[in-house]
Parts: sequence; structure tokens; C-alpha cells
Amino acid sequence: MATVNVLTNLSLTTVGAAVIALGAGGTAQAATYTELGDAGKTLKTAQNLPRGINVIKGTISSKKDADLFSFFWDSGRFKATTVDGASFDTLLELFDSSGTVIALKDDSKGTAQSTINQFLDTGEYFLGISSFPNFDLDQFGINYGTIPGLSSGDYSITLNKKTASIPKPISVPEPASLIGILGLGAFGITSVRKRKQQVPVKA
Repeated sequence: MATVNVLTNLSLTTVGAAVIALGAGGTAQAATYTELGDAGKTLKTAQNLPRGINVIKGTISSKKDADLFSFFWDSGRFKATTVDGASFDTLLELFDSSGTVIALKDDSKGTAQSTINQFLDTGEYFLGISSFPNFDLDQFGINYGTIPGLSSGDYSITLNKKTASIPKPISVPEPASLIGILGLGAFGITSVRKRKQQVPVKA
């Protein structure tokens, strides 16, 4: 029986180690978001990237097409590149939450691909991809397609780290709840004092 128990424990330990190893391997893999249908070209129609994404795949289907993705980013270096991820002449543009252009990049590393390398504060941003020279030309919003691009095709955008989740707001107790909490505290203090006063004194 002792031998059986030892073998059983060893088997369970082996299985547990394998599960942990698989989990560790899984976290190291790229998390990919694939464009759903055709991503929009405006703030309202942009497709939102969920938490944990560091690869975006999609298609620029026509010369006037552009794809826009919204995402949340923790403060730090933001890098997005189509180098080795597309066969057409790409443009990458980065916008803040109001649609103001932060960065616009065309050719990178002697290729027709694009790379954005920018330090960002914590917040929401928009990343747009299009074909050169289909720039966004609207200073007060995002509006692609005024000048058509010269090419189209599939793309893969790689980010240097995974997108973050939107931070949950800190819940503050409502005034009524706060008064109730203070009332309970006062009641507790009063009860302790009464108990001390009721303790009989030994002769």
C-alpha cells in the first residue's frame, strides 16, 4: 500500500508540474486579435481590442480602406510594427482618445512597412492602419479615404507588450452608507463602555 501511495503521489506531482509548464508556456504565446468583418475608420466605429492582445491581424480590402482599433494602454513604451507582417506599403497612425494624431509612420528599416515607437501615458488610444498615401487628414477627428492608397492586402501588426484592461473605478460609499458605518462604530464604542461599567468590583 505504501508503494502504491508513493507512486500515486509521484504521478499527481508529475501531472501538476506538466499543467504548470503548459500554463507558463501559454502565457508566453502571442495573443492575437483578428479583425471582425471590416474595422471602421472613425472613433465610433473602431473595433476595440480586449485585454491581453499583442498581435492584430486584418485586411486592407481596397485602396480607400483603413482599419482603426481602440485599446487601453498602461504607461510606458508603445511599439507597433508591420515589419515582416505585410506585403503592401503600410501606414500606421496613433491617436489619443479624442482623435488627435500622436504619431504617423511610413517606411521603416529600409522597407515599405511601418513602425511606431512612442512613450504613452496610461489611457485609451486608437491605432489606424492604411495603405500609403491614405493619411488621416482631419485635424478634429479621424477621417481616412480622402486620398486613396496605392495598394491593399493582409497585415499583421505586432505590439511590444499586451494591451491592458480598463481600470475599474474605485467605489466610494454613498453618504447614507457612510453615516450608517459611522453609526455602527459609535454604537460599538458605547457598548464597550457600558460593559466596562457593568463589571462587578471584587471586595
